[in-house]
Amino acid sequence: MMKQILAIVFMLLLTLTAFTQEDKELSIFENSKNWKREVIKFPVNWAPKLDINGFEELLFTPKWSDSKSNEFWSLVIGWKIETSKTLDLKKIEANFKAYFDGLMIPNHWAKKFPKPVVDFKKAENGFVGIMTFFDGFHTGKVITVHVKGQQHFSQKDNNSIITFRISPRDFSDNIWNSLNEVQLRQENQTIINLDISWTNETFEFPISFAPEINYQGIAEVRFPKGWINPEHPNFWSYTYAWKINIEKEINAVELANNLELYFDGLNKINQNKELQQHKAVASIIKIKSLKNNTLFIGNIKTYDRFATNKKLILNVLIDVCYNSKEKQSIIHFKFSPKKFGHKTWEMLAEIELTKKQ
Repeated sequence: MMKQILAIVFMLLLTLTAFTQEDKELSIFENSKNWKREVIKFPVNWAPKLDINGFEELLFTPKWSDSKSNEFWSLVIGWKIETSKTLDLKKIEANFKAYFDGLMIPNHWAKKFPKPVVDFKKAENGFVGIMTFFDGFHTGKVITVHVKGQQHFSQKDNNSIITFRISPRDFSDNIWNSLNEVQLRQENQTIINLDISWTNETFEFPISFAPEINYQGIAEVRFPKGWINPEHPNFWSYTYAWKINIEKEINAVELANNLELYFDGLNKINQNKELQQHKAVASIIKIKSLKNNTLFIGNIKTYDRFATNKKLILNVLIDVCYNSKEKQSIIHFKFSPKKFGHKTWEMLAEIELTKKQ
């Protein structure tokens, strides 16, 4: 009898462990607010036009079902889906529409009701838009919600995390502070510790447009608002991190060479004879050696083919952290055409890497 009881307890513990592991794997957000949570795997039979594979996590504000509350229909949705490239906005829009179209069928309010209308537009830090749809859960009426979204694509893992923050309230309402405070889980977070207002791109080495940079690892670039606007103080000001597998410390010469290869590839210098005169020239010097990292400073003379089609000089600060035990380095770049005393550098100086790298 005792053996049977122990066997049953052991099986229950195994089951609990399996559930805990699956719950962790099917998790996108840090639910620090303890909001009601739901996880749905894709594809789903109730949304046959949904053209994605993976899963979603939903976090609901406490009073999301109360039509008299400012939290009504306010929630955060995250999709973690399989993809070999960044999804274009039209595909995100079409899948979001298909999702809500299926979500509201059937319902007890009406047999016939209008299809969802979704309109997303690119923003500096992702996308924003509105959706008008039939509320088959709470009111039986057509409602309109605002949507703030962002996509985090990982070439390394061949997936994208797409987040949707939703509320009928205008973006100036305090409810958006609560929605924006919901962060990705540590394992879903990026190398650089920045919030969703910074646009994110992640890709693997070798970099497709600069394969001569002979590293293995991942790279992440983060852009602030206004970085592509020549009139904005953040113009061409951004941060970049390379997390690479390497068995040696990196010096100033190697950094300069790789930055030249990077910017020449970015500007497609070798593909256009007219741009040969704009080959990048980097000047980097070491300024300080600390216990676990080395600091460098310099500039890169290059070309801006994205906004002005003019010559561009970027100042750069570089922090190289080498882990001899792991045989790994993280190279953290901060770029701006502004002089080092400018306020933009105060913003860049505050940027740190995510902990537990």
